Amino acid sequence: MAVREDPERNEDRVLERLIPSFAGLRVLEIGSGDGRISRKFAPAAASVIAIDPDTEDIESLKGELPAVDARAIGIEELQLPPQSIDVAIFSWSL
Repeated sequence: MAVREDPERNEDRVLERLIPSFAGLRVLEIGSGDGRISRKFAPAAASVIAIDPDTEDIESLKGELPAVDARAIGIEELQLPPQSIDVAIFSWSL
């Protein structure tokens, strides 16, 4: 089940501090769930690959953010060319 909220806005503060702008960045989100975090940066990013083994969550993400390359896989299955992402995000996922 995806985490639906961060009432203390910890993730927002950390993202803003570490990555003030996602403009033009190629982002990999590991453990994306249904796109709760993706929604915050996807509009500005050059590209987003979002992975999560939960097929239902990935389908939800695809429906809401069709420009995101959303894949129902685990990190061990992900194959990307070298230097194809600028930043990887892994938040609240085990």
